[in-house]
Amino acid sequence: MKRQALFAVLAATLFVRLPGIGWGLPPTTPQVRASDLRSSYAFDEDDILTGVAKASVARLDFDPNEYHWGTLHIELVLLALDGAEAVGLFGVPWRSAYYNLVDGDFVRVYVIGRLVAVAAALLTVGLLFQFCEEWAGIFAAMLVAVSPSHMLQSNQVRVDITMTALLILTLLAAVKTQVDGRPRRFLLLGVAVGLAIAGKYSAVTAAAAIALTALLFKRFPWRSVLAVAVGATLGFIVGNPYVVVKPLAFYETISRHVTNHAHLPPEFIIAPAKLLEMHIVNLARFSMGLPAFLLGGVGLLGMLRRRSPRDWMILAGILGYLAILLPLRWPLVRYDVPLTVLLALCAGIGLERLPKPWRYFLTGAALGMPFAACIAQLHYMRAPHPANVILERILNIVPPGTAIARSFREAPPLDPKVYPLGPDVSPGHTDAPTWVLTTDLSDERYQATTLSVLQHAGYEEVVRAQSERILAWATLGERSAPHDWKYTHPSFTLYRKKSP
Repeated sequence: MKRQALFAVLAATLFVRLPGIGWGLPPTTPQVRASDLRSSYAFDEDDILTGVAKASVARLDFDPNEYHWGTLHIELVLLALDGAEAVGLFGVPWRSAYYNLVDGDFVRVYVIGRLVAVAAALLTVGLLFQFCEEWAGIFAAMLVAVSPSHMLQSNQVRVDITMTALLILTLLAAVKTQVDGRPRRFLLLGVAVGLAIAGKYSAVTAAAAIALTALLFKRFPWRSVLAVAVGATLGFIVGNPYVVVKPLAFYETISRHVTNHAHLPPEFIIAPAKLLEMHIVNLARFSMGLPAFLLGGVGLLGMLRRRSPRDWMILAGILGYLAILLPLRWPLVRYDVPLTVLLALCAGIGLERLPKPWRYFLTGAALGMPFAACIAQLHYMRAPHPANVILERILNIVPPGTAIARSFREAPPLDPKVYPLGPDVSPGHTDAPTWVLTTDLSDERYQATTLSVLQHAGYEEVVRAQSERILAWATLGERSAPHDWKYTHPSFTLYRKKSP
């Protein structure tokens, strides 16, 4: 019965991911080709692909040339793309398809790169089924299958889903050390810790907290401590081999990233308490759905009373990951993916304490909201992207050679030689551009300020592009939605300055 359930949940995982996997790509037209932008509308995907394109499996060069996230997932993307080319899935070499925006093959590059994250999602579901309780792992797997934030990140060339899968592998390895406490079990735990951190560095606090909790329940035997340390080092080097080959490049990349985060403009700094509050609200709205989030809270209370080693390891993982959210500084939905899976386990543990009739009823209720949010995201993914719609309107309306003030170069991808970037429209800037393109991807405070300036400076709305909103109740509306939640369905408005 459990095997049939596993196959059903794996099928559901694919059902809500594959239909939208080619979303958010610019048209393969001469105008876009001339822009020299190869980004999807999920920004940063091109950073990974551009780094991967410089490496080559045939040359035994696995250097991803992009170090600030963690390189394990990126190297898997390299293997997938070079492997796909080797078996003839591309009409031209995939690097040429990517750089030259070759029709058909350009989309295929992104789809194959994103399938690596889909595979990591399937791995996560499979690992959750390994938790031995009757309901906890199964419910967690079902919730992950229909989690809208997990689905959204699975359909991007990003590292978060792979890191989350390896964090759950770390948790599973830690649980098994309580049954078999031999050093080799702790060595495997250490390897899982190292791989999770190589997947994305922000796993470090959660993975370390889980491993330390496992050691705590065994009272820190020195052989086990040594095994974890050795395993973690080996796992990290296997997943991040170029940290040994190019340590200075790693240090400079991470140092630059930390410095940039530390010197944000004051108006963009979010107080720690407010930041955690935003993450918690986003978990309930965009990752789990309110009923499943509340079940997770019930499960947490039961776990605090029960105090089993496994429960404390899950709690350690949650607290460890919450700690890393503070230096990350931004309430992005992708940062919540590991917490979604860990809290899904808590919700499943809470359900186990209920009679079966209530268990089945609440399971259905808990899965309904996230599934509806997934359907909404799929609707946006399969609809014409607003950035492509506004791109076409700009090409038809705005005379070539005219500057357009805009916040994002990638959305839409305009050739800067034809449509130069116009001056800022913030208060105090007197050089007002004729054309201004705004988007709700910007910070809400910036949106309000820009709109106020446009209204007082005599601008008129020319055209607006946005997707039709559906099933907004599933996320309790879209107000204050995270920046990266709106990647699939931003709105764009083109303004023109009125003639005097």
